[in-house]
Amino acid sequence: MSKSTSVPIEPRVAGHITSPLPIYLMLAFASLTVVGISFALHAMIVGHDHVFGTTREVPWGILISGYAFFACLSTGLCIVASLGQVFGIESFKPIVKRTVLLAIVAISCALMSISLELENPWRVPIYAVLSPHPESNIWWKSTIYSSYLLLMVINFLMLHRENYKAARIFGALALIAVSAANLNMKADMSLVGSRQFWVEQYMPLYFFTYATLLGCAGILFFNWFAFKVKGEEPTSGESRALSAVGKLMMVLLCIAAVFTGWKAYLGYNPALSHNPEALIYLVQGDYSTNFWFGEVALAIVIPLLILVSTRAKNITALSAAGLITLVGIFFKYYDLVIVGQLIPHFHEYNIVNIPQYYSYVPSLHENMMLIGGIALAFTLFLFGEIVFNTPSDSSEQQ
Repeated sequence: MSKSTSVPIEPRVAGHITSPLPIYLMLAFASLTVVGISFALHAMIVGHDHVFGTTREVPWGILISGYAFFACLSTGLCIVASLGQVFGIESFKPIVKRTVLLAIVAISCALMSISLELENPWRVPIYAVLSPHPESNIWWKSTIYSSYLLLMVINFLMLHRENYKAARIFGALALIAVSAANLNMKADMSLVGSRQFWVEQYMPLYFFTYATLLGCAGILFFNWFAFKVKGEEPTSGESRALSAVGKLMMVLLCIAAVFTGWKAYLGYNPALSHNPEALIYLVQGDYSTNFWFGEVALAIVIPLLILVSTRAKNITALSAAGLITLVGIFFKYYDLVIVGQLIPHFHEYNIVNIPQYYSYVPSLHENMMLIGGIALAFTLFLFGEIVFNTPSDSSEQQ
């Protein structure tokens, strides 16, 4: 390890945070987080059935979509961070520390989102320990993600202390844990009510592809956000790293386009699908705007055009592509969670009084709780930037 890597990080913190803007923004986002939690507390008091848009037929709402979004975002961030600190790819090393911070933030928001969706969230940690059920996918999910969060926190602390050997070990363990959790997510969805919309064999690859794509998009946007808020310019190492992430993102967008194109094809040729009614409803029905505008235009076409036209070299363009992709992929996870539940289980039997489609509209409480979760992401990220100050080049490993 070179002599320069032993310089303490603490003296650099005061020198980098020269503007009160990060603190003001953190307080503003923290206020939104408190508002979201307030709506969650009110929902617990009056009962979720009175203030949520979910029903017995559609038990999962927008908060589950938020959970899946943040969990996959954290997975992707961990994967990209591992390219630098675990696999030693030089071009990714300058952004490792900030990427690990973002991964911690994202999984924290995921756990908050699913906790607020539960009417009695405190039962999860209690009975997960007192009454573990190894045959339950939900038990495995909560256990693995909790372990993953702990591993990532230790990984970040080791990076902050410049103990890169230990950080690499914990980063590798975190990568294994989050990969298992991501595979478990497909199992959860495919088992709930035997929904055929989620049992396609490509789903594990689908989740990994979109998770890594989300990670790249998050890195591009939040690095730009940190530069602007702190009034800094990216270093040469950061610029090269973000350009490398942009190029990786272009490849992933092309792979995602194949998945989306196949889904669109099945929407017009439903006989090849396990759940033709859901795909028709998504591609041609009431959710077609979500699909064509959100999943196709925002999640794939527009970001790909931006990246190709700028050759993934302009930081502002990279951040714009990242933000647009984040928004578009949220549409994708919303559709994935919701549309799969809108087809009645026994619709093919023409049972009296069973509608052709169930309906779901997020309530005010659900939307405010989701906004609170998004605000928490910005709050924690800004807190990390203020307290730890993640100058990227200091995270390069020898």
